[in-house]
Amino acid sequence: MRKLGFVLLAVMLVFALVVPVAAQDAAVVAQLEAYQATIPPYGTIAPADVVTAIAERDVLLLDVREIEEYEAGHIEGAFNVPIRTLGENLNLLPDIDAEIIVICQGGARAMLAQASLRSLGYNNAMTMTGGMGSWVGENLPTVTEAFVPEASEAPEFDGAVYEAVNSYLTNMPQGYGLVRADALNEELFENPDIILIDVRSPEEWATGYIAGADHIWINEFMASVDMWPEDKDAPIVVYCASGYRGGIATVMMNLMGYTNVRNVSGGIGAWIAAGLPLEGVPEETASDFDFAAIADAYLSDLPENFNAVRPDGLAEELASDDAPFVVDVRTVDEYTESHIEGAINVPLNELTQSLDLLPAQDANIVVYCGSGHRSALAMEALNLLGYTNTRSLLTGFGGWTGAGNAVSDVPVEAEVGMAPEIDPDLFAAVDGYITSIPDGYYVVRADALNEELFENEIFLIDVRTDGEFNSGYIEGAVHIPLEQFVASMDQWPEDMAAAVVIYDNPTHRSTMAMEIMQILGYENVRTLGGGFGAWSSADLPVATP
Repeated sequence: MRKLGFVLLAVMLVFALVVPVAAQDAAVVAQLEAYQATIPPYGTIAPADVVTAIAERDVLLLDVREIEEYEAGHIEGAFNVPIRTLGENLNLLPDIDAEIIVICQGGARAMLAQASLRSLGYNNAMTMTGGMGSWVGENLPTVTEAFVPEASEAPEFDGAVYEAVNSYLTNMPQGYGLVRADALNEELFENPDIILIDVRSPEEWATGYIAGADHIWINEFMASVDMWPEDKDAPIVVYCASGYRGGIATVMMNLMGYTNVRNVSGGIGAWIAAGLPLEGVPEETASDFDFAAIADAYLSDLPENFNAVRPDGLAEELASDDAPFVVDVRTVDEYTESHIEGAINVPLNELTQSLDLLPAQDANIVVYCGSGHRSALAMEALNLLGYTNTRSLLTGFGGWTGAGNAVSDVPVEAEVGMAPEIDPDLFAAVDGYITSIPDGYYVVRADALNEELFENEIFLIDVRTDGEFNSGYIEGAVHIPLEQFVASMDQWPEDMAAAVVIYDNPTHRSTMAMEIMQILGYENVRTLGGGFGAWSSADLPVATP
């Protein structure tokens, strides 16, 4: 009996120590379960829909980037609260029912902030997908003048819940708990104790997952805490398809006391894009997609004009009974100022998402831009997707107006039709590339390249014909005629991060080669603006065989 008494006393002491902590945890758990009940949706909104929301509704725009990022340019009306200070500035967004759109640079921080707000009860908080990178990429306006909202009283929250959220935000690590796919791959070799959690849907999980991952669907995440690791200090990495759902899981686990949780930046999409392997890919659904083979077939069968048309040739065609369908892939502002009469406007980055605005895949289509570079990217993308008669206007709109051809400032409204059916893997590869092309379009000027060649190791590729190359080339260039470009991949740099510059004369063929290298995973490929002609015109050194 005496021994039993000591046992009971010990149990009572332990219970006395545990009860306050358990009660505090219960409040956090209850709030996270309430948040879980609102999932899905996951609280994301595209930049175009943000524009509509601003115009139609009373929304709060919360920019959680650092002060210097905000000052460099932000959405008009957005106010700045760096993410680590968000918990201390809730008096700037007092209405718990307000529609809040959270913004950062790429979307990751915004999702962490949104999930933190939702954990407090702000059920109308949303994340702008792609962040300011996407906003600027879609040529949407920014301002630099700061907007400061009026402060008032912050809502009252459960003390334990607020403390958990505020502690998470203020102690957020450098890098915001994100890990790149390639870095994670290296870590997994060095530290087999890393616990991987895949929070995608069962259907997504069934298509393949990172080796060693456990599957806990984000829609059932709080209902599955018994599947979470027991050790709250264990190294944990969560991932989803693109990073947003992984951000929700990261916040939930942190609020539950886990101390070492990270999220894969870009999700499993970034893992696949880095060429890293998956397990569990069903044999019957495993793709035999080979972009290199598709690109090789395309280049090896190019016509003599490389799918280019000159301004005089286009002018003749437009005056004929068989006039081509003309697409201006410049920005909206460029198109609005003036354009070729009858042309519709589909900015380059929106092209693959706007195939329903184009005619049939065998239609006669001509695309153009300012100089011919963007339109070469667009032309090749469409032809790779199965369009059989798409050409690019050589020298672009500048060449068109320089030849004295007529222009118009009356916009043409495109008719919406049906987008063609395209192999999903092929479309994903081309669409992922076109939609992510940055400002500058990967062009380097001749004088800038000349300086770089003195300072850095640049891999030069000349894609002109044998005759053009033999008449003079940039010293050190590897010669691969465009038609043989993919078939000669063994001559490409082994390092996919190597600095590569491709040139021809002027920039039509090199643009096509650049696009294919980039889709195949090369990270640092550019084309020489103006090509070899611009180089020689600048009196830069030319080598001969």
